[in-house]
Amino acid sequence: MWTSQTMTFYESFITFLIGFTVVFASLIALAIFILISSKIVGFITKAVPQGKPQQAAPVPQASVKTAAPVVKDNQEELENLAVIISAISEEMREPVENFQIVSIKEI
Repeated sequence: MWTSQTMTFYESFITFLIGFTVVFASLIALAIFILISSKIVGFITKAVPQGKPQQAAPVPQASVKTAAPVVKDNQEELENLAVIISAISEEMREPVENFQIVSIKEI
């Protein structure tokens, strides 16, 4: 392919396409591997019993509601609280109704 000291436009374009294809094929293969391995690990962790699981008491609807009425100045704080609660719910892989957040401290 390279018989001279310089490359033609066609040769450089083909080299670019080969490199581009190799990089993205590797990224796609890595993404598929991560998806499959996360499914396998998730299946294994749910299949193995971890002793006697503690069932959280159902939280009454009154505790989910806010104590004070929603004020426009307080709207950003409520949005931050909703994001924190959804992140905790996602990490615990439990619905919001199965746990109760007692306090949140800013670090």
